[in-house]
Amino acid sequence: MSISTFTRRATVGGAALGMATALGASSHGAFGQTATPGASPVTEATTVAANLEFLAVADPKSRLLYVYSLPDLALVDTVEDVAVNAHVGFIPLPNGQLLFIDDAAAQLMAIDVHGDHVDTYQAAVPGAYFSHIAIDSDHARYAAVGSDDPAAPITLVDLETWETTPVAVQEPGEVGLMLTRDTLFHRNDVLNQIEAYRLDDVLAGNVALIASVQIGAGGHGESITRSGDTLYTATDDGIEAVGWDGSNLTYLTTYPWDSADRTGGRGYFQRLSLDGSRIVSYTADRAAPETEWETWTNDALLIDAADGVTERIELGAGYVFRFGLSQESALFYRISGDGDEAIVLDLASGDVSQRIPLEPMTTGPAAGDAIYEINQYRAVAASTDGAWGFVTRGGDGVVEVLDLERGEVATTIEVGSPLNGGGYLAVFGADISFSDSIGR
Repeated sequence: MSISTFTRRATVGGAALGMATALGASSHGAFGQTATPGASPVTEATTVAANLEFLAVADPKSRLLYVYSLPDLALVDTVEDVAVNAHVGFIPLPNGQLLFIDDAAAQLMAIDVHGDHVDTYQAAVPGAYFSHIAIDSDHARYAAVGSDDPAAPITLVDLETWETTPVAVQEPGEVGLMLTRDTLFHRNDVLNQIEAYRLDDVLAGNVALIASVQIGAGGHGESITRSGDTLYTATDDGIEAVGWDGSNLTYLTTYPWDSADRTGGRGYFQRLSLDGSRIVSYTADRAAPETEWETWTNDALLIDAADGVTERIELGAGYVFRFGLSQESALFYRISGDGDEAIVLDLASGDVSQRIPLEPMTTGPAAGDAIYEINQYRAVAASTDGAWGFVTRGGDGVVEVLDLERGEVATTIEVGSPLNGGGYLAVFGADISFSDSIGR
């Protein structure tokens, strides 16, 4: 067991701080009132939630993490020498902190905003490649980290003391994780099963399997109810639901990727809606070669958790990757051969409520390019109340701020580094921001 460190970060000066001032260092009730020079502010912009939230903008390739306050878009602080792992993603914690993996130092890290600066907490984690992170869904006392370390593919971190406990599991594959206050769940994609371990036993060094259940092949992408009684995992067959009664894991059902009227492709990323009533995902059919990426088809996927009805909603052809989630909607971006856009999906109706044109990326992929060689993408996040969206412009160092109710770009943030690869985004801070217990 090891103990890590706490660090207080001072706000950096120079160009980054100057840009924050240009964006609006004073407080306003709505976005767009103190926009980046050259942007077009939106008058009478939508009112945002009173709960204080923050926008994290990660530039992993530049090893920078910017923190802006919402709704005024003032730069609070810049954390340097941090390479946020975008595959693992972020977890906003109920205490207002933001949790993530820092690839630069191979550590689990949290940031905590205090006035004009950001404090950081970190714990070293073994491994060179990190797959997933999770926190206990009903308590947020512990975090679990999955890695490629052969001796300890899973590491538990006490988020109060930041002590670490290695967990040795057999044949883990790419570790998938879910957690409650008393149980650690491991999605094993080598044995194609979900495994359960008593958390107290694991913390005491006794890694004994107490239950398991078979799942389909190709497992990747999990979610868990806040109560921990239902687990969901994406496989080649669809999104599989597994029940947990405190002692036994039971296969419940599989929601297939195909719906009654649309077929093709599968998903690797899914989330529960904030009220737990819907499973939200998307499918991508990338059978065509990467030079024909503009022909790839993409659908949003909504599953009613009560009656199991599956809806697929066409997003359009091109490249779609992950989405932001609010109380009322899911926010996607689509890179296409004829112009990029942000897409707002209403979770209640299943309808696309807005399609918002986005400025093209200067060095983004064009039709006929090998998209993975160009390696320039976007990232997306939404405010918890669903009023505002954020989409990066990879390579240009710009975040486009979207008024999701009006369906337009309200303003832009120029972060001061290029955001190559698209960077990564999260909204965090207010208690209501806590909706997921798995990195997104």
